[in-house]
Amino acid sequence: MLMTKWAGLCAAACTAALFAAGTAQAQPLEDLAAEAADGPPVVWYESSPEDDADKIIEAFNETYPDIRVQHVRITGGNQFAARAVQETQARGYTADLLTGGADHIWQLNDRGILMQLDGEELGIDEKLMPTDFTVATAASVYVLVYNSDNVSEDEVPTSWDDLLDEKWKGRTGSWVRAASWAQLAKAWGKDKAEEHLREYVKLDPFLFKSTFPMAQQVGAGEVDLAVGFFHTAQPPIQAGAPVKLKALDPTPMHTIYTSISQEAKNAAGAKVMLSWLASTEGNKAYEAATNRGSHLIEGTKTHDLVQGKNVSEWAPSETEDYSVISEEFNGILAGAGEAR
Repeated sequence: MLMTKWAGLCAAACTAALFAAGTAQAQPLEDLAAEAADGPPVVWYESSPEDDADKIIEAFNETYPDIRVQHVRITGGNQFAARAVQETQARGYTADLLTGGADHIWQLNDRGILMQLDGEELGIDEKLMPTDFTVATAASVYVLVYNSDNVSEDEVPTSWDDLLDEKWKGRTGSWVRAASWAQLAKAWGKDKAEEHLREYVKLDPFLFKSTFPMAQQVGAGEVDLAVGFFHTAQPPIQAGAPVKLKALDPTPMHTIYTSISQEAKNAAGAKVMLSWLASTEGNKAYEAATNRGSHLIEGTKTHDLVQGKNVSEWAPSETEDYSVISEEFNGILAGAGEAR
């Protein structure tokens, strides 16, 4: 009887302690949200079209209705980094929130532009933070994109070696940049990745300046099989085109990171939005709008896509090595002909 009573008291005490701990952990975000509501709009540099950005902001405002967000679309990593640097030099600050590739985010940090973040304060899982100045919020994942009318299920390559089959000669396509092979070099080593790329070029692939029109051409039946991105293949799929996807193992990809500028005009709002983007709720909303979620957050399509596969990607600290290989591989792929 005494043991039962003692167990009940312990359970109640533990529940109260957990509730208090949860309240204490949530409080900083509540305080930040209240502070952010009195500040200017959170200025966010990111590459999504404005229609997609509006959907993300609308979802964010369902949770934080009093925090205003101003999205500025900037495409191309070099433009993104250059603008942030120039603005900081000219006026002492740039956008509050900055989303981009590893090489450009690390450049900004090297210039002292980015804020050091406290993941525990913001409730961000440590696996999303390779360093204390950025958070992995999304990923662009390479997949095979194929026309299901022209390619039967038993024909679809199940390995990268299958992609080199002579039957794909004149029927396959790729982005003009050989970034997928450059990322594969991390898992395979440069020599194996280069050999595979040179064999692929012998198939006379069609090259495309963008993977969006490439996916559309697959849907139209002009190209039967292409090496593309999961997210850029979604528009023709959603439009009802006969397009299907296959992720191979290893799976090359690019992680996308989000950081806060050191001199953010609404630092509190930027912290709240970054915390939201790194949450399951926020990341699923971001993915629903852009088709790019974080492979590190369970519950996203991106996580499910690469589940059980070996992800192949150079670490941010190895960006220089990746860049050298990428440029060399671009030159090899260019031998396939002029890009469309």
